[in-house]
Amino acid sequence: YYEFTLRKGAPAENVGTIKLSLKKVDLKHSKFTLLVSSDDKSVEKKDRTLDEPIQFYSGKNPALFEVVVNGIGKKTVTGYLSTPKSAPAPMAAPTPGT
Repeated sequence: YYEFTLRKGAPAENVGTIKLSLKKVDLKHSKFTLLVSSDDKSVEKKDRTLDEPIQFYSGKNPALFEVVVNGIGKKTVTGYLSTPKSAPAPMAAPTPGT
């Protein structure tokens, strides 16, 4: 599991091996729109509701990933990405001085 907090208008954020970007938030109806980027493809998931699993396949040997948003604010959403055990680990950030 990879937890995340996305802000509206912020650049896409790396979560595990995919990128997520928040496009729109409707706090009144608890809906949001996410842009999911994986394997050089971007798919917009429009008008999704709180705690609704967003499932998609990604990777060289397609594996099922799941994004769940369980918190919504005026310009932010929080949630987690569930990855299969066979999914590759995200690349580590380079350490300074190497």
